[in-house]
Parts: sequence; structure tokens; C-alpha cells
Amino acid sequence: MKRRSFLKATVSTVLGAGLAKTNAVFADNQPDQDMPKRRLGKIGYDASIFSLGGMFTIEERDQREKAIAMVNRAIDLGVNYIDTAEAYGDGGSELNIGEVMRTRRDEVFLATKTRERHAEKIAEDIFDNSCARLQSDYVDLYFCHGVHTSDVLDEVLDRDTGAITAIESFRDQGRIRHIGISSHSSTLLIEAMERYDFDCIFVTLNPAHLAMNDAEALDAMLAKATEKDVGVVGMKVLGGRGARLLDKGLTVEQSLRYALSFPIATANIGVATMEQLEEDIRLAKSAVPCTPEERAEMEALVQ
Repeated sequence: MKRRSFLKATVSTVLGAGLAKTNAVFADNQPDQDMPKRRLGKIGYDASIFSLGGMFTIEERDQREKAIAMVNRAIDLGVNYIDTAEAYGDGGSELNIGEVMRTRRDEVFLATKTRERHAEKIAEDIFDNSCARLQSDYVDLYFCHGVHTSDVLDEVLDRDTGAITAIESFRDQGRIRHIGISSHSSTLLIEAMERYDFDCIFVTLNPAHLAMNDAEALDAMLAKATEKDVGVVGMKVLGGRGARLLDKGLTVEQSLRYALSFPIATANIGVATMEQLEEDIRLAKSAVPCTPEERAEMEALVQ
């Protein structure tokens, strides 16, 4: 089987160093141990390797009690990074998470996201509304959400009207601690890191995505992040809403091990039930890195 460039012995020294640090986290992992953590790049925060995504039950307004219980349980089990977005459940995710943040804000690193590309609306009410729903006057990380093309990146980074100017203003006020960008495109994220000093990137990372995209671009993106000490958060680890890897023959354990074998700080996963949450956390705590052969087999399986 043809080896993908990420798995070749010729992988860059920078990326190799990042992987060495990543794999060291797994030494002697046991299911009953504390949640392993990894440094979130230059942000310097030690994030739990499993982080809670704000989708599925968490975003449902009519599932408020279940959502609150799941967020509390995640924190109790060692999850210290929670991700959400204004778009999830049309604000429902932020509302439900906010009910927990009201009393446990200092226990987690809280990230949210906006799809707004222009400064005016963010400054007017978008960011304030997110904070109100989250019951917090600040967020640790604010992502420019779903930036998939250079044209959209141009809009976001425009120094006159772009979203980045409002986000920087809130950062200067201490209401946004760090600035990130999310995208499904490795190539776009390379461009983004070259054009702006982002603190963190949110990247799609699963065998199906890699099988359908340019592995060399993924290599280059991860190497660039390592070089610039940008934090990396993995998303769609189980394939996302419309392409769950479990339906293609992979297990949750395999999917987690796959994502966590790359130099990322945390694998962000949304869950539908308390049982899923507890099982995912158990598997993350005992995860060991995939071998190159195992990664290749997973990629072949989902093609």
C-alpha cells in the first residue's frame, strides 16, 4: 500500500519533533488515571486530550437538563476544554453550557466561534450575545468559524471592515484571551497562519477526510503549526454529522487513537448521550498511538 507522506520516514524534522512530544503523552496510560493533557501551543494551557464539543444534545434547548448534566459530568471526569459556537442550536449550545459556566467557569478553557466576517456586527451585538448566553464576561478562545476559502479569509482579515478588527478590540479589552480560526482545508489554514498570528487552529482530522484530501497539505499545515507554536484542536474526529466513521466500520477507540496520534492538543467530540460521553472519556484516558500501519489500514477502510 502506498504510504501517505505523513507516515513516511522523510517527514520534516519540525513535524517529527511535534509527534515525539505527542506520543510521549501516552506512556503507561491506564483507564483509571487522570485525564492526560497536552499543551495548547503558545497559549500555554494544558488541555485535556478529550474535549467536549457543543453539538448534538448539548445544543438542544428542549434537552436543557440532560445537556447541563452532561457538561457537569464531563468536567467531573477531567475535561477542561469546552467548545461551542453561536451557530450550534441557534445559540442553544451556548445557553446550555452557560448554565454550567455560571458556577464552574474557572474550571474550563472555554472556546466559542462566529461565522460573522465583518467587524460591525461582532462589535454591535454578536460577541456580547455569546457572552450573555455563556454567562461569562470573557471567552478564552474566539474562533473565526468555517473559513474555507481565500476570499473569505480576505474578508475576515480586512483591516478596515474585517471581523479581525473587532475581535482584536475585544482581546485588547481582556474579553477575548486568544484568537483562532477553523477550517476544513489544510491549505487554507497554512495561508491563514502565514497571514496572521493566530493562537490556535481548529482542523478536521479523521481517516476519511485524509483519504479524500491532500496528505502533503496536512503535513505542511501541522508542521507550520508546530513551527509557529500554534495550538491545534482536532474536529470531526468521528466524521461529523453526515459521515460518521462508525458507520464505515471504525470504532470510537480507533478514531480517537487515529486523531491523537497527530500533534494536536485535544480531540473535540460532540456526544448525544451520557453513556457516549463516559465511554469516550474512558477510551481517551487509555488511548495509545496508532502505528503507521494501523493509520494506513483505517484510511483504506473508509475510502
